[in-house]
Amino acid sequence: MTKNLLVELGLEELPAYVVTPSEKQLGEKMAAFLDDNRLSYESIQTFSTPRRLAVRVIGLADQQSDLTEDFKGPSKKIALDADGNFSKAAQGFVRGKGLTVDDIEFREVKGEEYVYVTKHEAGKPAKEVLAG
Repeated sequence: MTKNLLVELGLEELPAYVVTPSEKQLGEKMAAFLDDNRLSYESIQTFSTPRRLAVRVIGLADQQSDLTEDFKGPSKKIALDADGNFSKAAQGFVRGKGLTVDDIEFREVKGEEYVYVTKHEAGKPAKEVLAG
């Protein structure tokens, strides 16, 4: 489901030469913010007067898209000690990603095996992202 979003800024009177560039920049910054935060939308419209700047987002998704990322860690030689237990390097790597050693898998890259973890982040509601 999608919604529309209107953000209006009331300002002191802007000089005429500043209004159009400010309107353009507001639209570009809103698009970049939504893209960076995985919020899809249909289109963005901007409006301006010397005392107001506004941006309308049409068809804004009500939730972020989910994110799945793969992270490459140390080689298997470094990740496992002589007894086959995970080394401090492997433990630190997964802890830094907010995961556990149970999430480790090994993948071969150019003839050598490396630690990989996959992190899944569920999308948050748009209200939460926009308020944050």
